[in-house]
Amino acid sequence: MRRLIVSLAALMAAAPASAETLAEAMTAAVDSNPTLAAQRQRLNATREALPQAWAEALPQVTVSGLALESDRDSDNPLLEGGRTETWTASANASQLLFGSGRVLSSTRAARAQIRGAVADYDFALQTLLLDVTRAYADVRQAYAVVSARETTVSNLSRLFEYAQAQFDAGVVTRTDVAQSQARLAQARTQLVQAQGAMAAATQAYQRLVGRPPSALETPPMAEGLPMDLAIALDDAGRNSPVLRGAVADTQLADANVDVAASSGRLRVTAEAGLAQGADFNDDLSESTTDTVGVRVTVPLLQGGAIRSRTRQQRALRSASNLDLAAAQRSVQESVTNAWTGLASARASVDSAREQVQASELAYEGVRLEQETGLRSTVEVLDQEQDLLTARLALAQAERDLIVSERQMLAAVGALVAPGQAGQTEDSLRGR
Repeated sequence: MRRLIVSLAALMAAAPASAETLAEAMTAAVDSNPTLAAQRQRLNATREALPQAWAEALPQVTVSGLALESDRDSDNPLLEGGRTETWTASANASQLLFGSGRVLSSTRAARAQIRGAVADYDFALQTLLLDVTRAYADVRQAYAVVSARETTVSNLSRLFEYAQAQFDAGVVTRTDVAQSQARLAQARTQLVQAQGAMAAATQAYQRLVGRPPSALETPPMAEGLPMDLAIALDDAGRNSPVLRGAVADTQLADANVDVAASSGRLRVTAEAGLAQGADFNDDLSESTTDTVGVRVTVPLLQGGAIRSRTRQQRALRSASNLDLAAAQRSVQESVTNAWTGLASARASVDSAREQVQASELAYEGVRLEQETGLRSTVEVLDQEQDLLTARLALAQAERDLIVSERQMLAAVGALVAPGQAGQTEDSLRGR
């Protein structure tokens, strides 16, 4: 026990001395969390799908050169010694004139990919912020639990000393002393366990935020909470990253159907080329060739591959539509559960505070009555246990309320870090 307490003291001494708010913890996590940074890079990579789709409609130019030496050997003396050194250079340009809608379909698919990646990033961001909120609330709860159990140990120590003094005076029996001693030993064990839980909560916080917690302030009530369940469901339908991602997947699947079908349609390309070549040993052999033309390509027989790919994409489109319906049900469930959970958490906090106040009054009253001989030792011990239970329930209720408010915001797609609102969408429009 002593070693654990020393370790915890060293851990807390390493933490910053200044107070920290939940908003500051969220900002630090967004700036330093490697998981979110990796998701941000995936979003940047996905954004490159759009210029890649545009590239097919832009001019394509290639330049090539070749230097060649050949030496011909033959059994016929007349053909012996045919050694030549030649060079050629060419430039070719092409421009797509008509692609049967392939470029437009590819562009639609790229934009849908980007919207899906933005939704995935927003979901990862909200998941991180919700995890930070839980870690923040868990640390505060762990501190409250340790404080409550320390108070219990202090109270039980006084009760044990009082029982021992009463026993020495011949007022109570050995049983009263043993009861007090047993409760005190149990309280000390539970205090050590609470300190271990506090150390674990501290490490979880540091993993997410990138630094150990200091004095964590009580978070204010979350802003932007919906007024009723109907508004919450409507907000989720417009802002939920889960739904936005599912909608983007259906749009991507629809565009992929057109991309697959366009592979079997007419394609018209304008082409131009310039080629020049000569023999290194003969300046008069240099020649130049210019070409200009239009290439028309129509696949006639591909072994059924194009139709198969089209059918495949249509099946995937149907699956995406079904996934969207499933996502809508899931989001509705999440929002409803978050709404009821928030209402329950608010009621629990009010009830827990009343319970603590009543338990404190009852404990003080029982202690005074014990001193006058109206209450037994076990009654005081039981009342102290009720007081501890009330304090632990309040710590749990306050933790649940902090998390429930942010859970509600996450369910409707409105949980963002301070200063991050609209950042992802603005950057998307900028591209």
